Amino acid sequence: MKFKFKIWIEDENGNAIVGKGGVELIKEILKTGSIAKAADNLNMSYKFAWEYSRKIEGTIGGLEPKKGGKNTGGTIVSDKIQQLVEIYENAEKEIQEILDKYSKKLDELNNVK
Repeated sequence: MKFKFKIWIEDENGNAIVGKGGVELIKEILKTGSIAKAADNLNMSYKFAWEYSRKIEGTIGGLEPKKGGKNTGGTIVSDKIQQLVEIYENAEKEIQEILDKYSKKLDELNNVK
C-alpha cells in the first residue's frame, strides 16, 4: 500500500490554473520554444495545448505567443512562469517525501502479523 496525491494551483475562486500536465506543457514549451512542438512531443492535441496555454496566460500571464509564419513563430515563457514551475516541482517533491515516509509506515503495518 502507498499514498498517492495530485496537486494543482488554483486561483482565489478555486478554479484550477496549472496542474502536472500544465507544468509538463510549460517545460516542453521552454525546451522547444513552441506550443505546437510541445503538444506534439507530449502526444496532446494542439487545440488542448493552445487552450491550456491561453488559460495560463489569461490568469497568470507569462506565456506570450510570437506572431509569425512557419518556422518564425513560437512562445515566450516569462521568468515568472519558470519560477512557478520550480515552485510547483519543489512542492510536489516535498509532498512526495512526506508521503513516502507514511507509505513506509503502511508497509510496516501491513507486515505485522
